[in-house]
Amino acid sequence: MQVAIRPADVWLFRDGKPFTAGEDHIADSTFPPSPFTLQGAIRTKILADKGVNLSQFASQGQPDSDVGYRDNFGKLRLCGPLLMRCKDGKWERVIPMPADVVKVGERYELLRPNSDLPFATNLPEGLQLLWARTGERVSEAKNWLPESQWENYLKGQPPSQVVSEDDLFTFEPRFGIAIDSAKGTAQGTMLYQARFVRLKEGTALWAEIGGVSLSTKGFLRFGGEGRAATYEVLSNPLPPLSQFNTAYNATRFKIVLVTPAWFSGGWQPKDGNWSKIFGTSVRLVGAAIPRPLLLGGFVFAQKRPKA
Repeated sequence: MQVAIRPADVWLFRDGKPFTAGEDHIADSTFPPSPFTLQGAIRTKILADKGVNLSQFASQGQPDSDVGYRDNFGKLRLCGPLLMRCKDGKWERVIPMPADVVKVGERYELLRPNSDLPFATNLPEGLQLLWARTGERVSEAKNWLPESQWENYLKGQPPSQVVSEDDLFTFEPRFGIAIDSAKGTAQGTMLYQARFVRLKEGTALWAEIGGVSLSTKGFLRFGGEGRAATYEVLSNPLPPLSQFNTAYNATRFKIVLVTPAWFSGGWQPKDGNWSKIFGTSVRLVGAAIPRPLLLGGFVFAQKRPKA
C-alpha cells in the first residue's frame, strides 16, 4: 500500500549533532526525514494498534511477528519516505536535486565521466572524474526534481523543469526552555532554539508499506517530540519506482539513491565490487557524492539518543 503522510503541526527531524539545552542552543532539523524515522513511526503505530505495551516491548527485546525488533524488521517492508506535491489535482513525487546535476548560468547540466582531462587526479583506479563540458561557471543545483523529469534525467538529459524548495516547505525557528522532569518546572539558563519543518499546502510525504496490515487512515507520532501526523492510504497509487529503471544506452546505466544509504565501505561496498549487489558483472566508472548526512534519532529501549 502507498500512503500520504501529512503534518497535524510542524515537524522536527533532528540531525545527528549533539545538543544540550543551555550549551548548544540551536537544534537543527533535516528534511526529508530518513527511513529510520518512518520505520519507527510505522512500527509504533502497528504495535499500539495491537495493544502492545511499548515500554515492556522495548525492554524485553522479543521480536514481534509483524514488525520484528531493532534490526529485525519481521514482515515489514518500507520504501521512502519521499516528498510529494499535489499538481493539477494529482500527486507527484519530488526528490532533492541529484548530485550530478549542476547549474550553469540559468540552465541545468549533467556531470559526466571524462577520462580525457588535462590534469591528473588521485581518484581510485578505474574511476573517472565527473565533469561538466562547459567553459562557463558551474554552481550547485539546489532545487527539487519532479517525477515528470525522472525518466529523461535517467536517460542522460538535464532537467528542463524543477521545483523550488520554497514551494514545498519552510524551516520555522521556535524557542523553548528545558524542563526539569523531576519537578516539572523550567530550568534556568536552559533556553534553546529548534528549527521545525512546516509543509506548504498541497505537500505531503509518500511512502510504500508492505508485509503488514494497516488501517486505511489514522494518526502517527512522527519525528522529534512525537509530533502528530495523519496518514491515509492512496486510493490511486503512484507508479512503482521500478518503472524508472531505465538504462540510457546498452552498456551504461545510472543509479540514484533517493533516500540516504551507506554500504560496508561507506559510499560503496568495502571491496568496491558492485557486481554482488546487482547480481551481474558491472564496473563503476564515476560517482557523484554529496556531503554526508548526520542522522539523529532516539533508542526507545535504552531511552537515549542514537549514537
